Amino acid sequence: MPYRRTSHHRTGRLAAALALLIAAPLAACTPSDQESSPQSASQAPSASVSQSGGSSQASASSTAASPSPTQDESDATTPILGADAWTTAPSDKDAAPTSEGLVFHDLRAGDHEGFYRVVVEFSGSGDPGWFMSWAEQPVEQGRGLPLDVEGVAFLNLAITGTSMPLDDEQTSQYYSGPSNVAVGTLDVIEDGTFEDQTHIVIGMDDVREFQVGTLTDPVRVVIDVKK
Repeated sequence: MPYRRTSHHRTGRLAAALALLIAAPLAACTPSDQESSPQSASQAPSASVSQSGGSSQASASSTAASPSPTQDESDATTPILGADAWTTAPSDKDAAPTSEGLVFHDLRAGDHEGFYRVVVEFSGSGDPGWFMSWAEQPVEQGRGLPLDVEGVAFLNLAITGTSMPLDDEQTSQYYSGPSNVAVGTLDVIEDGTFEDQTHIVIGMDDVREFQVGTLTDPVRVVIDVKK
């Protein structure tokens, strides 16, 4: 049979409660000094940290990690691969399978001590690849028409793992500058992106030594050409 409370049990509990109230000291009804005084800064509770590792809003602004600094190629004092890596032999590199949404964003060239630097910048994330060749007459991707680039030697660079703009956001990020960028004895032309390749040609006054590498944040392919 289930247990049920009776009126006798309720009467006993009420009497015990009344006895406790009568026996309680009158001083217990008076607030303590600690409760009535304002909380000092040293007593203020610190911001809590959740189990997922995130701090509370009170400390988020002071504990948030600073973003890593963007690598700046404009003040380069050494070539991208080092002083001993110059070559005239074209190289190939596979793009990382995780490269997604790398959209051609900027093309620029600079003059540095001992070398010229060409930078092809991309929005998005990933690690692009490339394949290269020396071309007697550089031509457009797809149509194969001659490209208007100055020089007698032409370094042909197809950067892979990139993407044609597929939506409005990528279209707004896509390169809109001049097709040709000149620095020193170099004439650099961009031939846009076709499927997963962004085509760049560097026209030179002669076959010159060069080296190619990448920088991150943002993603860039860097071509240094020895003076």
